[in-house]
Amino acid sequence: MSTKIPLPATEGFANASLYDTHRPSYPQEAVDTLLAKLQVKDINDARIIDAGAGTGKFSELVANRKEGYQIVAIEPHEDMRRVCEAKGLTGVKVVDGVANRIPVETQWADAVVVAQVSWNACISLNRSRRPAME
Repeated sequence: MSTKIPLPATEGFANASLYDTHRPSYPQEAVDTLLAKLQVKDINDARIIDAGAGTGKFSELVANRKEGYQIVAIEPHEDMRRVCEAKGLTGVKVVDGVANRIPVETQWADAVVVAQVSWNACISLNRSRRPAME
């Protein structure tokens, strides 16, 4: 699909390997709390979208958990995607896309995570999430 992204983002993240090496990860306690709030903690095979996945910092933490999540990591920046794919994360499908054109079915996901991306992406992503579990 080759998504067109703004030039400052393309240039600013041109060295994705360096970004991945030096950008801190997320605290495990924060990930546990988030997954619990999203009602997918301890749910085997839950489907999670990581929107604006970048080099896979968040996807990596979630993929290494015992639940065996199915994760779609969506990232428009080609080099960031390449670094994420190179990690070979179990259960993670890395795809090109942006919030208003994501390659998943409507209501495919049990949870949508936007670990670090612009707020307007969140509005478009809502269609991908299943209704809350009761």
